[in-house]
Amino acid sequence: MAARMNGRLLKAQLGLALLLVAGMASAVSDPTEPPKTRASAGGETAPAEAGLAWVRVNGRHSIAWYGGTTVRLGDAVEGGRVMAIHEDHIVISGKGGRRTVYLLHATRTQLQALPRPAR
Repeated sequence: MAARMNGRLLKAQLGLALLLVAGMASAVSDPTEPPKTRASAGGETAPAEAGLAWVRVNGRHSIAWYGGTTVRLGDAVEGGRVMAIHEDHIVISGKGGRRTVYLLHATRTQLQALPRPAR
């Protein structure tokens, strides 16, 4: 009788421990999850950071988180195309010239005029 009670008690304790561990695991945030969005005054959601949030440099397979979405080399963004992805910045080229967007400094962009082709 005592052995049966101890077995039931052990099963109940194990079940409770599993529930607690599962609850704690769901409370931990996923480090690979894209940045959260916040609601703006109009009710629609806006990217948490409109600038360059992160980059992963891997040759032709490099990607970056820019303007609330992942971008790759050649992707169209804000009237231009992503021309380069570096460790601390990306380069966007368009009709207005080249623009460099740096990590951690979303407002620090540089417009560079494209060189005129020789005739």
